Amino acid sequence: MTIEPIYSKEWITVNEADTKVRVSRFHFRKTNDLFEQILFALNNDDLAEQATALRFIRDESLNESEFKILTPAIINIAINGNTDNLILARDRLIRGGFNRDYIIREKLTPMFNDFLKTENQYIYRRLAELLFFLNYKELRKRLMEKCKDSKDKNIVNIYTEFTEKYDF
Repeated sequence: MTIEPIYSKEWITVNEADTKVRVSRFHFRKTNDLFEQILFALNNDDLAEQATALRFIRDESLNESEFKILTPAIINIAINGNTDNLILARDRLIRGGFNRDYIIREKLTPMFNDFLKTENQYIYRRLAELLFFLNYKELRKRLMEKCKDSKDKNIVNIYTEFTEKYDF
């Protein structure tokens, strides 16, 4: 005797929504302007669109040229972004950049000076965290020197915290 499973209406709703998302993703992958739409969403100020694009590319396999184009937008979100989105962006850089570290370094290095010019403690902190995760010692050293020599005590605190806590 087989007993038919009894699911709650909430489970049925979630399962139906998940099916719709998977079908939509399948059809979206087949569009001609998929990459342009993702790039537009990443550069958009709409945080929900950024998060959707970051989750989409997290689950997709990007080729090298696509990764090169998307990397500056992803770096920008990882440094300047909303706290929820910066976690998704960091994850994409750290995990998605596997075997493509040279692309991230190539794109981050020219952006680095612009981040330093901000003299913003939040940007400096996020940049320090990203540089730690990516293990970019020479850029970390430059950032820590900038923090150490700052007139802003909050920025100096970043230097103190990171040099005590990590191998900077």
